[in-house]
Amino acid sequence: MDIDTLFADLHTLPSIPKVVQELIQQFDNPSSSLESVARNIERDPVISAKVLRLANSARFRGARESASIEDAAMRLGFNTLRTLVLASGLTAAFKAAANFDLKSFWTDSFRVASVSRLLAKQAGKEADTAFSCGMMHNIGELLIQTGAPEMAGKLNLHAHRDAAGRAAEEALQLGFGYPEVGAELARRWNLPKTIQNAIAYQARPSQCPDDPSYARILAQASLICEAITQQGGLTPESRHEFDGPLFEGVDLDKLFTDLPAVLEADKVFVEQLS
Repeated sequence: MDIDTLFADLHTLPSIPKVVQELIQQFDNPSSSLESVARNIERDPVISAKVLRLANSARFRGARESASIEDAAMRLGFNTLRTLVLASGLTAAFKAAANFDLKSFWTDSFRVASVSRLLAKQAGKEADTAFSCGMMHNIGELLIQTGAPEMAGKLNLHAHRDAAGRAAEEALQLGFGYPEVGAELARRWNLPKTIQNAIAYQARPSQCPDDPSYARILAQASLICEAITQQGGLTPESRHEFDGPLFEGVDLDKLFTDLPAVLEADKVFVEQLS
C-alpha cells in the first residue's frame, strides 16, 4: 500500500466545515472584530453550544451567565475562541473505528498542541501556528485507522510504543507512517507549507528541508507529553527525559513552572471536545 492508495480507500476525504475555515481566516485577519467572529460562530449550532458552555464554565464564568454568542466571545477573547474553534473543527471532521479511543486521541493531541504553544513562545516562534501543528501532528493516525483498518488493528496491539516507535513500525509495515499521511492531508487541505513540513518531519526535525523550528517543537512537545504520561505527572523523573540535544536552548525551569497551569486549563477544553 502507498499513501495514494490509502487516500483512495477513504470514501470521503475528511474536511473541515466551511464555517470553521472562514473563522480561522477571520482569526488570522488583524482587522477582524469579535463582533464579526461572533456572527460567524452563530451559523454553527455545535460550535455555538461549545462556546456558550465554555464561557459559562467555572474557569470563565463571571457574575452572570453568558446568554449570547457575542457576550461569550467577549468573555473568552480571541485566543481562547481560536483554540476552541480549531479544536472543534478538527474533531468534527473525523470518525474512527469503534475500537479506537477517539477521546483519548484528541486529549493527547490537545496536550501536544498546548505544550507546542508554550515552546513556540520560548523560541520566539508563532504560538498559534505551533498550536495548529500540534493539533494536527498525529492526524495521519486517524486516516490509517480509517483507510487501513485491518493493519491498524494489528498495529494497535502494540499501542504501548511511543510516537517515534509507532511511526517507525507503520513505516516498516505499511511503507509510510502517520507523519507522512498527516502531511499529505495538510497538503490536500491547502494548509501552509510550514504546517505540512512540521507534521512530516516531526520524527526527524533535523532533516526538514526548510525551517525546522516547528518540526523540532512538535518533537519536543511529543516527548514532554509522553514523559508526563509515563511518569505520572511533572516529576523529577519526567524531567530527566529531556537531557538530550533535542532540548538544547529550551529553558526547562520556565517550562516546568508554566506547564501546571497549561495542563489544568487543558482539562476545561477537553470537556468541550467530547
